[in-house]
Amino acid sequence: MEYKVFTKSVELSEANKNYLAKRMSKPDHLLKKQKDLVSPADVRITKERGIYKVEITTHVKALSKIIKVEERSNDLYEAIDKVTDALERKIREIKTRLHPKNLSDKGIPINPKEAVLTRTDNLDYEDEDEFSEKPVAPKIARVKHHDLTIMNVEEAILQMQLLGHSFFVFRDSTNDAVSVLYERKDGNLGLLVFNE
Repeated sequence: MEYKVFTKSVELSEANKNYLAKRMSKPDHLLKKQKDLVSPADVRITKERGIYKVEITTHVKALSKIIKVEERSNDLYEAIDKVTDALERKIREIKTRLHPKNLSDKGIPINPKEAVLTRTDNLDYEDEDEFSEKPVAPKIARVKHHDLTIMNVEEAILQMQLLGHSFFVFRDSTNDAVSVLYERKDGNLGLLVFNE
């Protein structure tokens, strides 16, 4: 699988680069017949407080959707293993969803509500003393700007799962309302519809 690597606060050795190349070639067997299913991936590797974070983002051309998987670990090799395994699972899910027998006439999965949501964040901190201090009021650490995409609820469920998020904001094509799809604690999904 083609990819570009971006690093922050970490220097990759030749051994690291070779290992990443070996692991990134793993999904190739899933893409033999559909080489153009996904675009070249962006691999971002960062290190903060002794924790490596490896994030892979790629675009599913057939669905115009984004796959994003992310893993954290004290060990870079372990983080690479986990994130490439997660990417392979996501590609396998997409191939299953794109199989003609699993698609409706509109090209979306027939039963998207039965899909299981998975989380990819497995934090493993080596220094737990940082959590024993007096709690500090939360602050906004990052601001992202996005355009509201017009789609139906089924497409929003698929996009939320591909991104690996627990919520997704979109404009519903059936009623033109801004809506928030979210994962409930009981494992089901909730939908907030905003009246304008």
